Amino acid sequence: MNKINEFINSGLYETLLKAVQIKENVEIDSIVPFSLLAYDKERLVAARIEIEDLKALLSTNIEEATSFVKSKMQLDFDEEDEYPVGEEVIDDEKPRTINELPYYKNFLVAFLIEYYLLKIQPKELGKYLKRIRIAHASKYEGRLKELWKNVL
Repeated sequence: MNKINEFINSGLYETLLKAVQIKENVEIDSIVPFSLLAYDKERLVAARIEIEDLKALLSTNIEEATSFVKSKMQLDFDEEDEYPVGEEVIDDEKPRTINELPYYKNFLVAFLIEYYLLKIQPKELGKYLKRIRIAHASKYEGRLKELWKNVL
């Protein structure tokens, strides 16, 4: 986890973070709980990549990575068809945001893993999403691939 911590405190990562922060006007919490670093490590293991792979990719593709992150942050992942016909939730029962908290500094690690897989190992993206137990993994994979086409 030291490698992940070093990565999120590196100049390269900070450059991406600042670009995203400016473009998306998001608040960043610089204190990252240890449990979130462990979660990032689990995602890297599930993706079967190393933090060095992300560093290498980011060092040569920072503009493209910034574009990918910006596009992904603008996606609306709310599932309108989450409930079967006849069992839809009325507006009063739908979840609503009470208070928006800042992003933790490491939030881009998950985005960069998806970026890496889309760019370098696209056939592994679906397997990765299933390993981390993303709901509706195939549908999510399709949305990421569509987003990726728009980034290119």
